[in-house]
Amino acid sequence: MVDTLIERCRLLVELAPLVKLEAAGSSNYKRWQNIRQGQAKMRAEEVEILSKVFPEYRWWIMTGEVLPEIDQRSPEYDEKNGIISEFSSGKVLKINK
Repeated sequence: MVDTLIERCRLLVELAPLVKLEAAGSSNYKRWQNIRQGQAKMRAEEVEILSKVFPEYRWWIMTGEVLPEIDQRSPEYDEKNGIISEFSSGKVLKINK
């Protein structure tokens, strides 16, 4: 379970392809790589980029809560409910819908 905003963001950075994150904002590939490896701290700008790349996770990123009735989920919720969440880094949480 991920308890803090930073932990939730780090989870998404682990799952997401870094090229997709780089393309969505001004943080470059090396910066995302450093964040992924724990060598750099997440800034507000990166949180905003993650919210753009994963709009279905915005509420969860900020609060840790899911509101599936308005399509605000989490990766864990998607996995438990068989919702396809594909990340081109090769990680797929669940393939059954």
